[in-house]
Amino acid sequence: MKKSILLVSHSQQLTEGLKQMIEDMADTQTVTLYALGGTADGALGSDATKIIDAVNESDQTALILVFADLGSAVLNAELAYDMLAPEQQKRYHLIDAPLVEGAFAAAITAGFSDDLSQITAEAKKVAEKGWPTA
Repeated sequence: MKKSILLVSHSQQLTEGLKQMIEDMADTQTVTLYALGGTADGALGSDATKIIDAVNESDQTALILVFADLGSAVLNAELAYDMLAPEQQKRYHLIDAPLVEGAFAAAITAGFSDDLSQITAEAKKVAEKGWPTA
């Protein structure tokens, strides 16, 4: 099953670097990554239309997993959902997990699993570092 992971941030550089890191380690035959940082003109910010364009490019994808970093990136990911057709909304999943670690774990897991709950659980689990507290 094909899956897409959308990396949404205020920074294009951040999403491009993350995309490259994940592509070096994940199964890119089953997982397609989209770096959707910044605005359409390359400034810092986020853009719902970039997200919608990536969803439209993912028309053969069974699952679309969206990871966003902060405030308006999350709001634009939610706005993009609202602007999608109902059949696209069924495949679109905004994952409440850290952008970098969550997307990385999801991409690795999605390379061998088609189970949305397993992919989501792995993405959320990485937020639990287990570091000792002072």
